[in-house]
Amino acid sequence: MLYLSSAQTVLAQAPVNDVVSWPSGLLLLASILYAALGTSPDRLWEIEPSSGIFLFSGLPKISIPLMQRVTWTSNACHFVPGVRSANGVSNFWIRAENVTASARAEALQKALSLLQCVSWDIRAEAVRELKLDAKIWKLSPEGLIYPTSQTSFRPNVKPLISTPDIKLPSLSIPLAWDFLLFATIEYHATQHWVVESQAIVRRKEHIFSTYGMPFHSVVNVDSEEDALAVVAAQMVRRPHGQSSLRARAREIMDPQTEHFFLDLDAIDIDVPICSIDFHAYAPERSKVSASLRELAHSYYMVVQHIRRHAPRNNCDMTGHIARINFGQTLWVALLGGAVLDNGRMTFINLPETRANWKVSADHAYLTRVESVLAQLESVANTPAFESTITGAGGISRGTAMPFLVAGLIGQMIICYFLSVGTSAGVWTSVILANSLYAGRLHDWHSIYFGKSDSSSQPGLKLRVPDMKTDWMCLATFDRSSPKEGLLRQGFLLNILGLTAAVLGAIFQSQTRDALGFSPFTPTPSWVVYTSIALCVGTSAFIVLMLVLQYITEKTWSEDAMFPTRVMAYTTLSASLIVVALAILFRVRNMPELWPILDALTWISGLPLGTIENGRLFSVDDNILHLVLLNRWMMGAVASAVGSSGRR
Repeated sequence: MLYLSSAQTVLAQAPVNDVVSWPSGLLLLASILYAALGTSPDRLWEIEPSSGIFLFSGLPKISIPLMQRVTWTSNACHFVPGVRSANGVSNFWIRAENVTASARAEALQKALSLLQCVSWDIRAEAVRELKLDAKIWKLSPEGLIYPTSQTSFRPNVKPLISTPDIKLPSLSIPLAWDFLLFATIEYHATQHWVVESQAIVRRKEHIFSTYGMPFHSVVNVDSEEDALAVVAAQMVRRPHGQSSLRARAREIMDPQTEHFFLDLDAIDIDVPICSIDFHAYAPERSKVSASLRELAHSYYMVVQHIRRHAPRNNCDMTGHIARINFGQTLWVALLGGAVLDNGRMTFINLPETRANWKVSADHAYLTRVESVLAQLESVANTPAFESTITGAGGISRGTAMPFLVAGLIGQMIICYFLSVGTSAGVWTSVILANSLYAGRLHDWHSIYFGKSDSSSQPGLKLRVPDMKTDWMCLATFDRSSPKEGLLRQGFLLNILGLTAAVLGAIFQSQTRDALGFSPFTPTPSWVVYTSIALCVGTSAFIVLMLVLQYITEKTWSEDAMFPTRVMAYTTLSASLIVVALAILFRVRNMPELWPILDALTWISGLPLGTIENGRLFSVDDNILHLVLLNRWMMGAVASAVGSSGRR
């Protein structure tokens, strides 16, 4: 009984009394030490509450001419429509619309000179797999298949002509967009499903069937009308979410295989029929959308290209069947500029890019395409190339939302009880809660951006085989700025945490009494002055490092250092103001004015947030680390003053 009673006493004392009764100044000082040990500046910036405001709408699109002369430190080159131009040592932000049509055509030709859309696989196992049924299919000299009943292949449709909003090329040269749609037709199609297409000619008859069609083969079409039936059948073979045509097809009961029947006369070929998600869980605006008319045109154009450039090897019925190489087709399209009009192309980790400063958009684009192709030359047109492509990852959208809601509720609970238990300031509560959640609530990314915490940007990624992390290219139809999109969890975490912290401060006494917390312990004066000293100390270290940098490099006054100057001036001035006011409030015995210090700390981060979200400007990582720690110390000062109580 003695043991049980002592155990019950321990359990009764175990709840958070000891933790929540810590003076908030000590609690924040401990969190700063935790953040300083092995935490990168990028992660500290994710924890920084003031950045959440900028995560709502992405990078500020304010044209500052001086910012275009900044020396950047990232190794990426972004081609983004609608984003102002900025050049630097190795990082470029270039308006994608500045890449001319002639440059895109040249890039496409360079890609096609190395990469082929199809492969002619004649290995023994491939020959057995691709053996044709001569009663159904024939083989052209180029390795393309076509039905034996070619005369009944054409539906009775109006001539396929260009619509005003679609730019179609001449009949001889496909555009990069044609190759992208050709890859779209193949992507995620369930090859073993059989689709029968029917249209009215003189009577209802079948015009095309995928029965016995070898996997990933190309149908030899002589016109866009012929291609229409082929692309329609492939759209039926897709998941419901990728093509509305799947729901328009009637499933036929067949014990041997999944069989579908499609009446082409009942289909409007001019409305969008597909919404292909090339990278995981992309929003609708970032998917490839096209009508049957566009898909048929692109299929016909690419088939003609394949016919013109196919090797003549006297193909027969046993092999040399052209198989669609989805990966190479996709990257021919992307390197050719298929996403430049309404998406973003990013080249990263490429050699010899530092000399291309202040060059034209065409030159920057072409030199990077050439560099990518040089890296791929050893694996082009081989099975190894398929391993160069990956999506952005992500998880199921259905399971993401409950996790997100649970995380936001958890954030609010932590912020609330930090305010209740410690009299910590709003900034203190939010930043401590963020330190627990930074890098964990990645589901919001997956829902809207198709990215997870392990991938910094959405989109398809291209790399050299056997180089798991050395990405070279990234392409997406998301037109947002390269680093941040429209609405991320940072904004929600900060705003909801802020609200909870304010409510915790308002209902502090009632909550403590209701939960039986131990009496409130004011922060002693030595903690207040220790936090002030540490804040001054980190500011002094920043000044010292900047002075040493100026003495050795003499670059402080250059235009390239403009963001660094803004960062230093706003941080150091705010730090001195917070320290001076904290001493005044302590000497005059006015701890209730601590929210002024908290507000100054928060507001002082806004200029830092406007400098490309604090990620890309040229500043030494050690200095950036100190700047962020200095801001944490400012929060510690505010929290210590607020929880010190009246003397």
